[in-house]
Amino acid sequence: MPNKDTTTNSTTKLLSTSQGTEVKRAFYSKEEKPAGLFSTLPYYSIIGLYALVYWLVVICHQPWTACFIVFVFLPLSDYVFPEDWLNPTPVQYKKLDDDFYFRIPLFLSVAVEWIYYFVFIKHLCNEPFDLIYWSGALFITGTLVATNFMAAHELFHKHDALGRWVGGLTITKMLYTHFFIEHQYGHHKWVATPHDPATSRFGEPLYHYLPRSIIGSFISAWNIEKRRLVEIEECSTHWHPKNRMIWYVLGYFAFPLAIYAYFGCAGMLVSLYLAFHSVFFLESINYLEHYGLERKEVSPGEYEKVNITHSWNAPHRITNYVLFKLQRHSDHHENGYKPYQTLATYDESPMLPNGYAFCILLSFCPPFWFKIINPYVIAHKKNTPLTPEEKAKIHATMVRFFGYAILVFGGLASLGFIFPHKSF
Repeated sequence: MPNKDTTTNSTTKLLSTSQGTEVKRAFYSKEEKPAGLFSTLPYYSIIGLYALVYWLVVICHQPWTACFIVFVFLPLSDYVFPEDWLNPTPVQYKKLDDDFYFRIPLFLSVAVEWIYYFVFIKHLCNEPFDLIYWSGALFITGTLVATNFMAAHELFHKHDALGRWVGGLTITKMLYTHFFIEHQYGHHKWVATPHDPATSRFGEPLYHYLPRSIIGSFISAWNIEKRRLVEIEECSTHWHPKNRMIWYVLGYFAFPLAIYAYFGCAGMLVSLYLAFHSVFFLESINYLEHYGLERKEVSPGEYEKVNITHSWNAPHRITNYVLFKLQRHSDHHENGYKPYQTLATYDESPMLPNGYAFCILLSFCPPFWFKIINPYVIAHKKNTPLTPEEKAKIHATMVRFFGYAILVFGGLASLGFIFPHKSF
């Protein structure tokens, strides 16, 4: 079992969840208001990341250095800093649940990312073409746009109208607004079953999963909206102005045309690439969040309730701050409307070997992904720990893969200094 934060103690407590009161092992602080739970400051780190990337890309013209920071420095930080296993007690949960200050980083990160999005498009449209610079600038900006999915996800996954509206609007520029419907009413219902296009199968490479999930999610969202209109709204047909999917699809054409009207053809092409990149990364996160996990079929078409064993978690501290605790994914699926600051992590949930920044890169290379993750899946299904030999083999493979990542991103960053990009 991974090392726990030294500020916590292990115990067994009763926690109230949306599915009833259950007994689960967790780790709690003896303090009334531990900084690890009640401080909002770490969640502003994503805004600091936007500022750093802006400085490196727009001012210094070193986008691959920004990529090195995100995909090498962040995973290294996750390895160096203590893991975060601190959970709120029931009393602390009540205080955190209504704390408005935790919503500020969400709304602020959305606003900052929108500003950076338009500034970047304008900046790139005024730059001469340079393969090293353009490829790095597009890659790191697409990654930042993808991370804003996490803030949008947290906002629209709640009951308040403002958060849902802002969250839905945020994913409009990714041309993936139907995710608003499918994720909440499709993925959360069918996760870890064959009916969910966003659940990756054991042994399924990322590049087989992506088209299945992207196409399947769109079809699923359309069918969900169709059922809502016919069964709940009692419309005679789903071809109706109340059909949100019709408006979303129209938006997929209207938004690029609006970019074209203001920034020209180059700006529209950049926005289309950013949409593609962000969707690619979003679905890659979906891929690793549920890889190889299955819910038992208790009767034909009926499955056991979603619980904390049906999603992969990552207790790694730094990426949990950047991604608003998305890596405590098991609790999110069991309690979909819990705000991010109250999400808990448990021993019973399967754990990824590192945070999302590392595991996304790992999923891009199926041979490495299977060598590292498959033993975790098998051990989880057997409910047995990894053997020392398996751990040593996995660790060696991870070190080798991380070395390749350092060489690739370090080499590309070096090229940016050797052949500096110069604007007119």
